[in-house]
Amino acid sequence: MGLAACLATAPAQAAPQAASRATPETHAAPAATAPAAAPAATSQAQAASAFDYSPLPVVTGTLTQYLLTSTGDVEGLLLSDGTQVLCPHRLGDAVTQIVRPGEQVSVSGLKGRGHPIVRAYAVTGPRGRRIADEPGSETILPPANIGPDVAVDGTILAPLYDMTGAVQGVVMRDHSVIYVGRANAARLGNWLRPGASLHAIGTGVNGGRGTAINAREIGPDVNQAIHIVPADAPPPGAFPGSPGYDRIPGGDTASE
Repeated sequence: MGLAACLATAPAQAAPQAASRATPETHAAPAATAPAAAPAATSQAQAASAFDYSPLPVVTGTLTQYLLTSTGDVEGLLLSDGTQVLCPHRLGDAVTQIVRPGEQVSVSGLKGRGHPIVRAYAVTGPRGRRIADEPGSETILPPANIGPDVAVDGTILAPLYDMTGAVQGVVMRDHSVIYVGRANAARLGNWLRPGASLHAIGTGVNGGRGTAINAREIGPDVNQAIHIVPADAPPPGAFPGSPGYDRIPGGDTASE
């Protein structure tokens, strides 16, 4: 019976081997398509974040405007309820790709104490796309339209906060952003109250994304304007690259 069983099963075992030799292309197809699945898996692994942002508080609202720097970069978002979302550089650069003014946005981050601010670590747009503050997320912005002077006149909407929660300027009702720096903001606080009229002139951008300047002249109106040191002014001393920049006082010697 043992031999009979072996003989009975031998044809059944030989049949698949014969079929395999007769139709090699049937088994070649999976081998050819297998490498194609590897890039997809690699792409998914690269897209996955190394950090878990789920424990962070989530703030949801309607985006009113981007908060621009005077060079045209996005350093924050203003929501319709007045919340300012503060973004690190690489996150701010990418946020314009996933959400536009008038759309809903969700922000995972740390809420400010005593100020309507959120330090963003991840932002999700209305179409489900999410970006996070991680190395490698930098994007290239369109060239900024930086002019020699931009004038802003109007009514103040809200203070403009920096990443530490300090006031560094104002946001106007027409969506313009005026930077004066922390020291000037503290000194000129009476002029920078919401609802007050303000005139300012400084270098900056004025284009499709909005207007933002570093003010060097500011006041309730043009007749009361005063000159201030701009927020991006270089430190005192010789300008980098000038003949006196590397000169050490008292270090000159008489030429032979």
